[in-house]
Amino acid sequence: MVTEPLVGATQEFVLTPKLATSWNQTSPTTWEFKLRDDVKFHNGQPMTANEVKFTLDRTCKLNAASREMADYKSSRVIDDHTIEVTTNTNIPILPAILHYSNFGIIHPDSLNAQGNFSIPVGTGPMMYDSFDQQTRVFTVKKNPDYWAGTVKLDGVVFSSVPDHNSRTLAIEKGDIDFTVDLPYNEAERIDALPGITVEKYLTPRVYVLYVNFDRAPLQDIRLRQALSLAINRTDIVNHVLYGIGQPAKGFFLPSMSFGNKNLEQLPYDPVKAKALLAEMGYKDTNGDGIVEKDGQPLTINLITATNRPALSPMAETIGSDLKAIGIQSKVEVMASAAGNDRVSAGTYDLNLVANNIAMVPDPGYILPKWFKSTGDTNKGHYKNATLDAQIDDAMHTVDDKERLAKWNKVEADAYDLLPIIPVADYGVLIVKKDTVQGYKFDPTAHDYALDYEITITE
Repeated sequence: MVTEPLVGATQEFVLTPKLATSWNQTSPTTWEFKLRDDVKFHNGQPMTANEVKFTLDRTCKLNAASREMADYKSSRVIDDHTIEVTTNTNIPILPAILHYSNFGIIHPDSLNAQGNFSIPVGTGPMMYDSFDQQTRVFTVKKNPDYWAGTVKLDGVVFSSVPDHNSRTLAIEKGDIDFTVDLPYNEAERIDALPGITVEKYLTPRVYVLYVNFDRAPLQDIRLRQALSLAINRTDIVNHVLYGIGQPAKGFFLPSMSFGNKNLEQLPYDPVKAKALLAEMGYKDTNGDGIVEKDGQPLTINLITATNRPALSPMAETIGSDLKAIGIQSKVEVMASAAGNDRVSAGTYDLNLVANNIAMVPDPGYILPKWFKSTGDTNKGHYKNATLDAQIDDAMHTVDDKERLAKWNKVEADAYDLLPIIPVADYGVLIVKKDTVQGYKFDPTAHDYALDYEITITE
């Protein structure tokens, strides 16, 4: 709401103009972006290529991950409304990368006299008003000069309420007008309350199981296949997620233009799962329902965090599914920071997370992060030289159709190899008073966004 990127995206994650009206790759390492000429910052100053250069230079200087993702070298102002961006190597998806929120364009007035970030001075429909460090309450007010149209709300107050049940109580009592991610089992009850509406959408997150490849048994694809076959995804969606979401078919949402449309839901087949364990030498020799090998029971330690309402019950259900095929499961639910520590220490087997898959609307964003040996979210240390080579090839293929075909092959191969086990597409609950009008769900906003046309009626 406060800052905006150069490049937008449709609900199908197809790139569209935003602050840039067009872009063109002028050489393997240079791109030219044409800018809108009718945009003003919140301080009343016009947006020009100078502020775009300032933003790109600053972001890539301070944020190594953003710099490496864009492979940013420099930018050059050609005129007030044209900027040339230079990369170190050929990055065919640079426009998609510049959709990423880290590249939201700001004015230098965002910095204080010491050169440190102070307040966001952007171009969006809302402008900074206040932020309370103690309560974490963030207040924005209407931008009277918004380039895309008239902003209907006078302002918005964002309150941080991390606890899912507390958010439920707040919307019930009328303390708030709009919220997300209530406990899924409360959706039907809350929707039935007078004056409140609950809407369900798919958002670009996927519930997946990260696999720790430092644990020797999990290096055997048969065990990963058995784990996947044991999971009843349809049952999880219907009875744990209460129909909010859907079983995964690949690693992307069906609505995403770039996902592999030929992938089907992974099967539920506990009989075949047990057969794979037996093939590996695991048998229940003492009749306790748990399979063993060399006198040791097959135990899987599954961890997850409390930051998303469905993670804990999903983990417990998956633990029960594993026990049904003879695996002794130890499920642990903890705060996100503690989970991160466990992952860093490697003291886990599976980690259930709700992972964002499209902060950049291109398969070249998440697939290398997950499946390349050096991927920055490949915390399980999966290594596959063939997949590495496929990823490198796809990342530097210029032709759009050819590149998409290569990414579809990477996705299909990873779906077979299961370095990460997909479970379900993430469903988000949008809960709002009926007085909130004009809300349009934007899946590219990665949970929710409030655009300039939303309003409140009395």
